[in-house]
Amino acid sequence: VSYRIIEDPIRLSPSSDDFYITGNTTFKWFLKALIEPAYSLRFRRLTHAFFLNLYIPSSPWVQEIDQPIFNLFEKYLKKSRKDTLYRLAIRTYRYLFNRDNVTIITWTEWSKEGLEEEGFRDVKVIPPPTRTYSRKIDNVITVGFIGVDYDRKGGDIAENVMMKLPRWVRKVYIGKSPRKVDGIIYYNPMRRDDLLKLMAEFDVLLFPTRGEAFGFTALEAMSLGIPVVASNVDSVPEVVGDGGIICEVNDLRCFLESTKELVNSPEYAMELGARAKAIVTQRNSPGIVGKELLAVYRELVE
Repeated sequence: VSYRIIEDPIRLSPSSDDFYITGNTTFKWFLKALIEPAYSLRFRRLTHAFFLNLYIPSSPWVQEIDQPIFNLFEKYLKKSRKDTLYRLAIRTYRYLFNRDNVTIITWTEWSKEGLEEEGFRDVKVIPPPTRTYSRKIDNVITVGFIGVDYDRKGGDIAENVMMKLPRWVRKVYIGKSPRKVDGIIYYNPMRRDDLLKLMAEFDVLLFPTRGEAFGFTALEAMSLGIPVVASNVDSVPEVVGDGGIICEVNDLRCFLESTKELVNSPEYAMELGARAKAIVTQRNSPGIVGKELLAVYRELVE
């Protein structure tokens, strides 16, 4: 397959891409409503579009979405399914995506079930492609957390767990926090290459999220062979599978005891990490994902 990349016709500051309703994001979607329907006329061949937009599919079309619409509204925008804006979004996207020439791709069975519940017809599951990597193994045990959205990502849970871990455990917090806890090494958000390099030093990833579209941080840790202690919410248990330990949302005791178990038993941590890496190899290998995607393309054009 040869791809031709078409850049977003609307380029605004990064603040316009946040999952929040602000003046910038409102202005961005106003422009999208004006420009994208007309811009759709440029698409004459099979088109693969990502995430939510306002293009009108006329050619064979693959629309890749990471989560049900209700999850975006409830967990990110803090709007209920009864909200007028949510109902407008559902009507709009049913009109755009429930066409004979459109297939929706999403990344998990959880998301597929949610999208079908919302009335979307042709939904298929193809996980995002991810390669596996090697990580640093040394005598220093490191427990890490990564999250920009402090409340949704469970930054408070991560800090409370780290506070109760033995002093000999290295604790790394990457992201934003309203506090600075003694004994925790804090890093500001960083470029992905630098992030993966630092993540490769982790022996355990804390992932106490309260809401998630997919859980790329968990997936990237798994690709490095790092076991994950994660929340039982949304798509997360499906993503992590047997490559980690699942706790109920906000269950500080479970997160703490599970993390202690892993840092006190390097053999168990290595076993879980090996399982995690095997899951990524079998499920997210670019070769496997590519074949699944090619089958969808062929079905649309034949």
